[in-house]
Amino acid sequence: MKHRNVELLIKKGLLFMEQLVKEQLDRLIDVFQQVSTNYKWEQSLTNHFTALTYTLNKKDFDKEKIEVVREYIKKTTGIFSYYRGTSKIILAALLACQYNNPQQEFNKMLDYDKRMKEAGFKNSMYLPIANYALLATCSEEGVHARINKAIEIYKEMKKNHPWLTSGDDYPLAILLADSDMSVNNIIYNIEECYKLLSENGFGKSNGLQFLSHILGFRQEENKIKVLRCKEIFQRLKENKLKVYSGGYAVIGLLSILGEDGYGAVEQVVEIVKTLQSTKKYKWLQKETHLFTAAALVSGVYIENMKSEKELIQTSIGVSIEALIAAQTAATIAAASAAASASASASS
Repeated sequence: MKHRNVELLIKKGLLFMEQLVKEQLDRLIDVFQQVSTNYKWEQSLTNHFTALTYTLNKKDFDKEKIEVVREYIKKTTGIFSYYRGTSKIILAALLACQYNNPQQEFNKMLDYDKRMKEAGFKNSMYLPIANYALLATCSEEGVHARINKAIEIYKEMKKNHPWLTSGDDYPLAILLADSDMSVNNIIYNIEECYKLLSENGFGKSNGLQFLSHILGFRQEENKIKVLRCKEIFQRLKENKLKVYSGGYAVIGLLSILGEDGYGAVEQVVEIVKTLQSTKKYKWLQKETHLFTAAALVSGVYIENMKSEKELIQTSIGVSIEALIAAQTAATIAAASAAASASASASS
């Protein structure tokens, strides 16, 4: 009888989570429609990220506030600044959504930018996202120590994987530096996960490095984390959802949920089906559908963990948004590079 009661509680809990995820999905589709209507000239991927940001934060879309932030970024940065362009749109959405006084927060970012460059971070399109990750996850008094630890982590990454490590690893270095572990221990875990993942069928690539970084957010035996990744990967494959190396982050977002990751992957499969049949969303790439589903599901689960005080084994917390921003920036950069290469080839 006791065993049956436990099963009923588990089933009830899963149904509750499914309802929360469905509500988030309905909200995302609605907000994406609003953003697309207001920003018809922007890339669909950029509009999608804006909608995802507002959805994850459970905030109403506010075009006026975004425009004020965009104008402020334009006014306070140089014409060749990486804080403009795609980064400006992403940052404007993040700052407008999260802060009551986004201009003040952006002033902090400009200060942090100087300090990051002084520490050794190079100017790149990923530095603004790394800077936002710092703003979102670190107190002002802790910024100096976090920056110094992050650049140490990055240098060790570069030493181990010189051809894979570049500016797109800046945001993860900032987030990983939030850990109480030493730099040596952080790097050891990352490298062991990379090695174990490779031995379990994941192709060595920049995407695999990104996945091994994400797994660093969960304090658990590396073999267990990697086995969970393999099983989640297999489950997605069984449902005809191919995950290429550029999308390995999806598996990471689900794996850091621990045992909940197995139930979460089933919801991801259902959400992808819905997105593929939704008029506005079906035109986005399959990888975007999958990443969106994983972001929504992991966001709901992590929020639930926080409310139940069960986030002890997972240090990601508020970093989920910055992590998604980092992955989105990388995706947009890859898409832009492909578009430029195509244009050059045809000219």
